[in-house]
Amino acid sequence: MVEGGPSLSNQRKKDTLEERMSDLKGQNDKAIQGKQEKKVNWMSQTGNWVELLDFIKFLNTNQLNIKLTCHFDTNSVDFLDITIKRDNFGMLQTDLFRKKTAVNSVLHASSSHPKHVINAIPIGQFLRLRRVCSSFEDFKMRAEEMKKRFLDRGTNNLIFSTSKPQKEVKTRFITEYHSHWELMREILSKHWSILTSDPVLKQYVPERPCVTARRARNLKDHLTKSFYPVNDQSLLFPSLVSKPIEKWGCAPCGNCVACPNIDCATSFVGSDSKPYKITQTITCNTKAVIYHATCPCSKIYVGLTTRPLKLRVREHVRDIRAAEKGETVEHLKTLPRHFKIHHGCDPTGLRVIGIDRIITDLRGGSVSRRLAQKESRWIWTLRTLQPLGLNEALNYSSFL
Repeated sequence: MVEGGPSLSNQRKKDTLEERMSDLKGQNDKAIQGKQEKKVNWMSQTGNWVELLDFIKFLNTNQLNIKLTCHFDTNSVDFLDITIKRDNFGMLQTDLFRKKTAVNSVLHASSSHPKHVINAIPIGQFLRLRRVCSSFEDFKMRAEEMKKRFLDRGTNNLIFSTSKPQKEVKTRFITEYHSHWELMREILSKHWSILTSDPVLKQYVPERPCVTARRARNLKDHLTKSFYPVNDQSLLFPSLVSKPIEKWGCAPCGNCVACPNIDCATSFVGSDSKPYKITQTITCNTKAVIYHATCPCSKIYVGLTTRPLKLRVREHVRDIRAAEKGETVEHLKTLPRHFKIHHGCDPTGLRVIGIDRIITDLRGGSVSRRLAQKESRWIWTLRTLQPLGLNEALNYSSFL
């Protein structure tokens, strides 16, 4: 015998095991084929519920340790933990459904969970039971069964025998906690009677509100920036324009070669001269932008870029200048072709405004697809398809 090789006895055992598995597989295939033929024959005929039960019984005569159950009823059906049934008047009623094999899985009263958690479980379960049972008689019967399950798990019987009155809903005055919060609460409590002393005003003023403190900004909030940036409420680049503009809009950064072609604006117009406001803060360095480009003849082109806006503007300017060097018009892109035919390849007439953007996060997502969808919506809204505008087609594939 070669060292490390299988022995003769082990090889015989392996061959015997493979033969046994092959025989079992053949028997199972024949049994399954017979059941499928029986099922097809039964389903191809019109039968009654007796034949249905016989068919289920036939399926359960197997050696695969699989048992199928079937419940047939013309007036009720069980779905999840609810029984939906029809009463004598033909109206639908709901009741609690529990399987026959269900066990008592209620949290034991001696558990190490907090006491208020253990005491709150019966309240939540009985409220859920009342929502499930549409009939009060069914609710009383199921409630007794549930009570017995709680008692079997050591729940104190006093929880079921005593009922706490519901607290009245009070008006709450909620404010952030600060150094004068206690003083403010005392003043409100001391002088609230002035409002209620007036007979007319008393009808509209509720009882003294309950003062509730909300957590104020702590040191962590002041030192740590939020993951989602909030647009600044201050003025947008007041030093770059003759007069300060609103907080939303598009403005050049003033430090790149693309700034001469980017306009400072808070609104823009479409091909139908309808005005639209910019609801984002967009600069030369903003990424994932939808931009609005116009030529000297006021034709509009809507485009997108996932990179900083200044890079895309520089590409347009470079393509317009390169179009003058003998490249055929048919092979040019949309903007260079238009500028070569109508404006002598002069890129100074290109005016760009950022009109929309997508705020990306660490989870990423399909930024390109979302940008393409926004671009198509703006092309349709602004009516920039040819011949009114310069866009050649809509990108429908981004919506599929």
